[in-house]
Amino acid sequence: MNKIIITIIIIATSFVNTYAQEVLTGLSRNPILINKELANSNLKESKAVNEEIHLPMREDFSLPSFIPNPKYWASKSVFVNNSYAINPPSIGVVTFDAMDENGLVYSHMNSFPAGADTFTTNNIRLDSVFGSFQRKLKPSDSIYLSFFVQPEGKGSMPLSGDSLVLQLYDANNAQWNSVWNIDGLSLDTFRAKYDTSFLRVMIPIVDINYFTDSFRFRFYNYARVPSADKPSWRSGLHSTWNLDYIILDTNRSMDDTFFADNAIQNMPSTLLKDYQYTTWKQFNADPGNSMQAGQSVTIFNHDNLVKNVAKKFYVYDLWDKTLSFSTPTTAINVGSKLSSEYVPDYNAFTFSSSAPQYPDFKVLYHVSSNTGDPDIFKNNDTAYFYQKFYNYMAYDDGIPEAGYGLSTPNGRLAYKFTLNTADTLQSIQMYFNQTLGNANQKYFYLTVWDDNNGKPGSVIYEKSGKRPEFNSQLFKFYTYTLEQELPLSGTFYIGWRQTTKDNLNVGFDLNNNQSDKVFYNVSGVWYNSSFEGAPMIRPILGQEQEAHVGIKNNKKTKNISFNIYPNPNNTGIINIAISDNSINPINYHIDIYSLQGQKVYKGQYQSRINLQHLSKGVYIIMISNSKTNNIKKLILN
Repeated sequence: MNKIIITIIIIATSFVNTYAQEVLTGLSRNPILINKELANSNLKESKAVNEEIHLPMREDFSLPSFIPNPKYWASKSVFVNNSYAINPPSIGVVTFDAMDENGLVYSHMNSFPAGADTFTTNNIRLDSVFGSFQRKLKPSDSIYLSFFVQPEGKGSMPLSGDSLVLQLYDANNAQWNSVWNIDGLSLDTFRAKYDTSFLRVMIPIVDINYFTDSFRFRFYNYARVPSADKPSWRSGLHSTWNLDYIILDTNRSMDDTFFADNAIQNMPSTLLKDYQYTTWKQFNADPGNSMQAGQSVTIFNHDNLVKNVAKKFYVYDLWDKTLSFSTPTTAINVGSKLSSEYVPDYNAFTFSSSAPQYPDFKVLYHVSSNTGDPDIFKNNDTAYFYQKFYNYMAYDDGIPEAGYGLSTPNGRLAYKFTLNTADTLQSIQMYFNQTLGNANQKYFYLTVWDDNNGKPGSVIYEKSGKRPEFNSQLFKFYTYTLEQELPLSGTFYIGWRQTTKDNLNVGFDLNNNQSDKVFYNVSGVWYNSSFEGAPMIRPILGQEQEAHVGIKNNKKTKNISFNIYPNPNNTGIINIAISDNSINPINYHIDIYSLQGQKVYKGQYQSRINLQHLSKGVYIIMISNSKTNNIKKLILN
């Protein structure tokens, strides 16, 4: 997506336009770092933290984790992502800002530049070459450290006086030496100066004091945050820098700007035409018109040779555990330092599944080199995402890069959705950013409008007494349940009418532009949003039991009957008994959901289950096989 163009008056590095009715801010908290254990759950820690590193050291941040790989890194205040970089050299970058390892703005931050994130390696054996021919390393081995850097990206511009610094550790003298830095500047200025979105930097390692068994290097940034006079707008996502492709190796030179790697540069997120996510009912009402014509990835050749690159596309049904679709392997020549777009031909494909509840698919793109040296980075040869069909419709990808709101009392925000078939609105989910001092905890009216020639029409539902609520789980939305079901067809709008001028600061996805679906009204007239992106607001659809957990009883076959006891339950140990003794439970599955639709348990049928890890509350238990299912409510107290 092109860089968001915002005509603003910049106040203390904020994105905020204080004279406009709409406001767009950075984040005051980083949910990835606040929930670092969940964010790190996909990273296999095959190496112990602080294990020494042998050359070559190569890092491209393409592993499926938000946290830097502990094999290489001792620091935890930066975060890995596919959201904040613009035209990165490879999927995955690491981002610096003004928030600490707990995801909160550094306590010493103010409107003057101060030290923020530090990104430090584990000890590196720069004293020896290991392998078949071990020997001592020396300056004549021509060791260089290289990396790619970008200011701002989709975050906030580092101002002059902000900076990114590289230091090398001299273990003999126990000191850090600064060897490179870049002053704050906008991405536009950076591009005009260097003619690139990411600059490659080469640093020679020549001082003999660095050739030890405990060499390290680190990056850190100087950042600032706005003054606290507008706390609901105040953000810690300031002075952002993105790094990628960090390589430390021997036998290099200043001209060593090529390396053998064909990289996927962007992470796709959906095969749907209009939404990131929709319900199975809405999709199946018009599957042909619900699919994108072609979701592409970009392949970049970093080598100095033309590469013949093989490419293939797969879709897996995770319920049936089968390959639903794949393309034949094809190949394309990609020139040196050039890119090529891969658009797989899946026009004959639409999603289908025998899943009795939420269908879930893994969509995967893979590339590989047919010529020349093998790629030095393997992880960026594959990009994948999960196409999930739950109980909601969504334009956003579930990750906020910014916050959106209105700065006028009685301001109205309306978000447009269109149904393929008549349905029932049960709830509205919103993801609000947490602000400093919870300054956005202001009441609003939860509102639904009908359509009036492509703009919000009459109010068909409104409820007072709502305010931003938060969920402790990573990127988890809060559900506002309507007091009564609302039958809908065609186009409708969901959102709020606010009671104060404070920015409610709803999460804003900068990677999916839906500004034509976002309307605001501060003077009796509806206008489209001037900001490119997608507010993180979602309608939950279906009948009551369906809307809670996204499932529906199968009416064509006899439902399985079962009992849960004790219920209510205060021990966390539940017993499940199937009423019909003639039924063999071996082919049945048990799934348990929270009322927000999160699956908290999945397994084969068993008569006794330990749920002591779950919080107190109401849950939905479903027992199912390929032909039938049934649900019951469970209360843990």
